[in-house]
Amino acid sequence: MTTLISATYALQRQKIAVERTLYARSAEESQLAARWASAWHKLVQRKLDQDLAARPVVIRADFSGFLVNPPSRVLH
Repeated sequence: MTTLISATYALQRQKIAVERTLYARSAEESQLAARWASAWHKLVQRKLDQDLAARPVVIRADFSGFLVNPPSRVLH
């Protein structure tokens, strides 16, 4: 659960960095904020991957007999 809490925090920080990128007064400020947004994005993705890896894999069969794997958490 702590990885999801830290992922939520990192996602909030990423949102702030994206807003700073959009509302930057100069190109340099925009580039710096974009780098921060990228770094926060990587951290969010890593935390989601950690949480997914920590959960037990449950494979269930749906009504047609095909195996349905748990959905992946990929942030785009």
